[in-house]
Amino acid sequence: MNIRVVDKLWDEEDFLQFVDIVIGAYPGMLDGSQPTKEQLKALFIHNQNNDEAIHYYGLWEENKLVGGMRLHNFEMNLLSKIIPVGGVGLVAVDLLRKKERIAKELIEHFLKVFLDKQVHFVALYPFRPDFYKKMGFGYGPKIHQYLVEPSSFPKGPTKKHLKYLTVQDQHKLADCYKRVTMKRHGMFLKTESELAAIFKNPQNYVIAVEKGDTIQGYIVFSFTKQSDTNFLLNNLVIKELIYETPEALLELSTFLNSQADQVARIEWNTQEEKVHFFLGDVRNGSNHLIPSVYHASTVSGVGLMYRIINVKGFFEELKTHNFNNQTLTFKLTVEDSLLPENNQQIVMKTVDGNMTIVDNHKCDVEMIIDIAELSSLAMGVVTVQELFMLSKVKISNEQYIQKLHQLFYVYDKPMCITAF
Repeated sequence: MNIRVVDKLWDEEDFLQFVDIVIGAYPGMLDGSQPTKEQLKALFIHNQNNDEAIHYYGLWEENKLVGGMRLHNFEMNLLSKIIPVGGVGLVAVDLLRKKERIAKELIEHFLKVFLDKQVHFVALYPFRPDFYKKMGFGYGPKIHQYLVEPSSFPKGPTKKHLKYLTVQDQHKLADCYKRVTMKRHGMFLKTESELAAIFKNPQNYVIAVEKGDTIQGYIVFSFTKQSDTNFLLNNLVIKELIYETPEALLELSTFLNSQADQVARIEWNTQEEKVHFFLGDVRNGSNHLIPSVYHASTVSGVGLMYRIINVKGFFEELKTHNFNNQTLTFKLTVEDSLLPENNQQIVMKTVDGNMTIVDNHKCDVEMIIDIAELSSLAMGVVTVQELFMLSKVKISNEQYIQKLHQLFYVYDKPMCITAF
């Protein structure tokens, strides 16, 4: 098989073949009608020709497309440093070619593309988490879906700073989002196409908190029918809720609170673990009780997965990061069955939290860990203590567990709202 990029020299028929494969791979996503195919084909062509952050790759066998994927060039806040990140989406295989390791070959090529670019970290949303876990991808933060009544959102003293945003305000929204991203570990910077998509979707409402000439927070939302027989019953779905200050959040919350006459429930998908302290009644309306007396509040799910594809390069990115003032020399033994260059031992020396990679140095302790768990650990999704108790990390001398726990501990848990 030969993998080659689907570039803008390709004709429309090539993209239409990819659309057919995508629809077959994700039948619930599209209805397969000709207008939908044409729209999707046009979107792919537009992205390939106009968005430098997106590239389509196809896997060909004897001049026939049997699978494809879409690669993304992102930038992410890694512990207060912006680093390049590779992303992959829309991994699709021809229905007749399932179970022939085509998806695995596509993902291996995805990793190679970014290794060649000297990008050390990648991410994806899995169609099956277990498939990607075996390929060395570690879990990212869970998402929690709240389904609450509007009155559950606190009512603040005012909403006088709220205004509708239009495409002319796109730069203000982008500035607000970027300021939040620069302060929040794990966030991806928005690409131009992501920004444009917010205002291109006719179902989206965009409301912001504007003080002076600056947006301090905004919400993107739409409505969905709660009933097929009663047009008065609707839910409000929050697609993005970004805020820089407690005051901005409270003003947006006041707006949501005021929708009680029109909205039955508000769906809020968030990675924030403590928002139940902010909301009033967090029950989701199911009346489900978990023993002994725990009221069902959220549905939680795993999604975004991370992978370090160059361990040494990744930790070089963290040269300016302080590892919690710890002093320790340890051997990191990484197990990576997919990328042999990662399957190695690295000696890391930290002095007052400053880490360097050293050669042939006496170590206090050895930590043996799979690349999937290391990826999650380095991002702060999980801790050394938790991994040790779950038998997901081996530590040669248990007296150093707390030292390693403190060294890798991330106070600002990662958050990412970028879909791809």
